[in-house]
Amino acid sequence: MNQKDETQIVPPSVQYCIDNLQSPNPRQRSQAAQDLGELRDLCTVEVLITVLGEDINTYVRSAAAEALGHIGAPEAIFPLMDALHDSSSFVRRAAAIALGQMQAKEAQMALLQALEDPNFYVRRAAINAIGKLGISDLGNVLLPLLDTPDPRIQRTVITALRRLRNKDAVPQFIRILDEYLTVPSHKNLPVVKTLVIALGDLRAQEAVPTLIRVVRGYVGVRSLAVMALGQIGSPEAGPILIEALKDKSTNLRLSALKSLGQLKYEAALPAVLPFLSAPDPRVRRVAAMTCGYLGDHKAVAVLMEMVKEDPSPLVRPVALEALSLVGDARLLPQLIELAGDTNAYLRAALADTLLALHDGRTEVVTTLQQLTKDPVEHVATAAKHALAEVENQEPRQSKKVTEESGAVKRESSWLQRLFGRS
Repeated sequence: MNQKDETQIVPPSVQYCIDNLQSPNPRQRSQAAQDLGELRDLCTVEVLITVLGEDINTYVRSAAAEALGHIGAPEAIFPLMDALHDSSSFVRRAAAIALGQMQAKEAQMALLQALEDPNFYVRRAAINAIGKLGISDLGNVLLPLLDTPDPRIQRTVITALRRLRNKDAVPQFIRILDEYLTVPSHKNLPVVKTLVIALGDLRAQEAVPTLIRVVRGYVGVRSLAVMALGQIGSPEAGPILIEALKDKSTNLRLSALKSLGQLKYEAALPAVLPFLSAPDPRVRRVAAMTCGYLGDHKAVAVLMEMVKEDPSPLVRPVALEALSLVGDARLLPQLIELAGDTNAYLRAALADTLLALHDGRTEVVTTLQQLTKDPVEHVATAAKHALAEVENQEPRQSKKVTEESGAVKRESSWLQRLFGRS
């Protein structure tokens, strides 16, 4: 034979778990299967499939199904589909979850059949799994389940339809939300929150009036409704967002500031500017970014002062990024002077800002070259990335490329990743 017979080397930790699958103690076998799922070694798929089909203990078979879902090997799909007919509801539920986790489109018919399972938790797992398959047509099968009296099933159906990007569900979502708004109740909050999130993710313009009602009258979900209005991007939401800036709730004000930035609602600038001097540094950070997205030069002087003087080491770099969003290249001489600042976060943000405002000045290239030698690794990395882009592009002259939403199209910066604002 020309092909060399090679024996796969199994890591000791994996072999230890495989050996424990033969233990007479079911708890030990179950733990071994769980550990193999966390190790995610493909060499264990075959043995886990065997355990799924043959082990006499319910919990061991369930653990094997979960492990196969974590590993995600395609050869496990059909054994997991078979496990949807297991005598134990625990195993059937674990198999449905695994198939959803694997986004196993081959299992769509089996999962649809599982919607008729006698066990509540299996049915719920099947709905959730269907939502993860990415097959939009399956949304029409789930639509009738929206009117189920069980709020747990209803929430799962809403989430599944949201994941499937099912626009046909929007009118029903609005209808259900309107019904909950007639008598707001704390016990309905989980479903209401799920509806609001779904309407925002689906960019449901027709839901704006209902979401405005939520902001004005449903305590516990107002911040989510404000964020949904920002996602939808309708100017109609601008006045209610400005109104929310006067609320006592810090979370609501923060959400309103973010959404006003998403909307690019320029009429909000007078209401936003006072937040640049708020005592809470979180508020100052978000307000600075909002001013940046609004792109009004009236905020430039205050933002520049924040860059230089703000007492928070995390507010200063955010204010710097906000200046890059405003897009005034005339600020470059002042910004270049910041290359020697003691704040490493600021220096890292400076690299992205110089890239955004680059208008052909050699000083920008020189400063980025200087920053590539910075002793702080993330500063040097940001500068190298920015320098590579500057050297391979035409001067931007602060040009902004807009998407359909009207937002500035930019790769998420190091600073945005730091604060989770991609």
